[in-house]
Amino acid sequence: MAYKIFMKNKINGSLEEADDEVYGSKEDAEDALDEVINNFMTGAEVLELSGESYEDPNSYDFMVKKI
Repeated sequence: MAYKIFMKNKINGSLEEADDEVYGSKEDAEDALDEVINNFMTGAEVLELSGESYEDPNSYDFMVKKI
């Protein structure tokens, strides 16, 4: 089976892929989850510091789903 990491918008309920990686097991995807969340948070922080528009990381829940 294949798994991906998704992020769900807490406000409107939309679901989108958090990264392009396809994982061979749920455990592999769960192991990568912290890194994906960290990358998203870092990107949002960089955009905020540069005065650019960004998505608030607190507006999303990250999850592993079977595809």
